[in-house]
Amino acid sequence: MSKKVQIWSRTISGHAHHLEVTGEIIRTFVWTVDGEEVLTRKTSDDRARLESKEQGSLLVIHSGLGTPRRATYFAPGEDLSGMAGIGGVDLTPEPGSRAAAYEQRVIDHPKRYALIETLGGAAGVVGGIVAAMVVAWIVSRISLPDIDLPLPNLPDLPDLPLPDLPSIPWPSIPWPDLPNVQVPEWVKWVANHLKYVWPVILAFVIAQGEIKRRRKHAEQAALAETAEAGDETRPSSPTTTDSTATTEDSAAKGADSADSGQRRGL
Repeated sequence: MSKKVQIWSRTISGHAHHLEVTGEIIRTFVWTVDGEEVLTRKTSDDRARLESKEQGSLLVIHSGLGTPRRATYFAPGEDLSGMAGIGGVDLTPEPGSRAAAYEQRVIDHPKRYALIETLGGAAGVVGGIVAAMVVAWIVSRISLPDIDLPLPNLPDLPDLPLPDLPSIPWPSIPWPDLPNVQVPEWVKWVANHLKYVWPVILAFVIAQGEIKRRRKHAEQAALAETAEAGDETRPSSPTTTDSTATTEDSAAKGADSADSGQRRGL
């Protein structure tokens, strides 16, 4: 069975970046700039970082099931803020690829995408709770045997006389009476369940950031296509035609002047 290949490409600051990813579990990343290979790397990391001192960095993201998500370029010295879902420039996935289909789904159905990601965060929390309950139930059903370990008899240590230390007269500081502040019940509930609520909130925030990235990339791609179409339909410069016409007119005028001079006997 042939290995699946995902390709991203984009021209950034006049340089053509091309990334080819092959494989499912252990993936091979080949990054080229202007047709010259920058680096080749193999890894199973779902958030692979490809770094080059001369060309910058690439952050390539796959889902937990191995589906390609996006490839983001960072210029040399630029912070890898894309690890948090912001910054960088996204490369364009090959049309018809799995990454392109995923990007289109995010753009067409942003609310559904955000809901799925949020539910995924909630499922992770519930799954962790259920797993802990199952482990606790299994441990409670296991009866461990009592093992008597022969311990040696240690001699009694003598009592050491401790000196009486003088008491320090600490000054008495009059503290003001603080007001009795009643915290709302919902704040107490959130504080007590923060470790369960935080992953869900984080999943929602990351989903919103990904939606904004995809929309921005789609707008930039549309502007680039419009600019290319305008360059192709722009009429050619009439400089050459005008110059030719001017030369022909000058030659015709010169010929008329010569004929007129011959008639006058010059």
